[in-house]
Amino acid sequence: MKKKIDNLALIGGDNDLPLFAYNSIKRKYKNFVYIDISNNNNNKLLNSKHVYKLKIFELEKCINILKKYKISQLCFLGDVSRPNFSKLTLDNILSKYISKLVIASKLGDAKVLDCIIDIFNNEGYQTNSFIDLFPNEYILDKAFLNISEDEKNDVNKGISLLNSLSKYDNAQSCVISNGYVLAIEAAEGTDKMLSRINSIKKKISRSVVEGILVKMPKVNQSLKIDLPTVGLTTLEMMHKNKLNVLAISKNSTIVVEKIKFYKALIKYKIKLHLVD
Repeated sequence: MKKKIDNLALIGGDNDLPLFAYNSIKRKYKNFVYIDISNNNNNKLLNSKHVYKLKIFELEKCINILKKYKISQLCFLGDVSRPNFSKLTLDNILSKYISKLVIASKLGDAKVLDCIIDIFNNEGYQTNSFIDLFPNEYILDKAFLNISEDEKNDVNKGISLLNSLSKYDNAQSCVISNGYVLAIEAAEGTDKMLSRINSIKKKISRSVVEGILVKMPKVNQSLKIDLPTVGLTTLEMMHKNKLNVLAISKNSTIVVEKIKFYKALIKYKIKLHLVD
């Protein structure tokens, strides 16, 4: 039986998800703190109680805040750009782990994230998956409209492609149309990848009308950090670029604004396929 969590620190990066999560955490936990490590200096929550702004890897300041509020449980959300480790200001905590972080950075982002979890665990903090904390609010549990056999084949091709690329610690999403790979997500992220689709369609010789966005966690990816996320912007970009199927992992993809998301699926007539 899992130990009941009665305190939580949300360490939030860029995108809107940490802001939505803040309200959920505030409702559920009396003892909580939100540490903003994003590049956004205009976070409207910064003047709120229990909210702090830190630079990435200001570990000593972070742990002092956690101690102040007697926090033992952590949750990471949002996008974070990998820093230049040679330019970080070392504090008493970071200096203990900087060599491990530098080594991890040479092995890819996934290893850096694993190293971050290990650092906090070593300092006495437990990292939790946001999905485990809020399964009902942020998980898509019902598919929408059935996909055809041809679309299933494209989904399977996309999954196979992403799985094969996992060892390069890169893509979480790709776009497939009639067996043809239109795009693979790189460092730009899903939304910017989607913005390229219409121009790609115009350049290729074959006739491509619709397509499928496949978005999956990497093979052996820790579900405690950097989970695939979809939201209203994802669907808007899909509609704009004439993609008619979204295929995601059933229990390891976060959705922002769940009710509005299902309404947008209906509005744009986009099929939602959940992969077990």
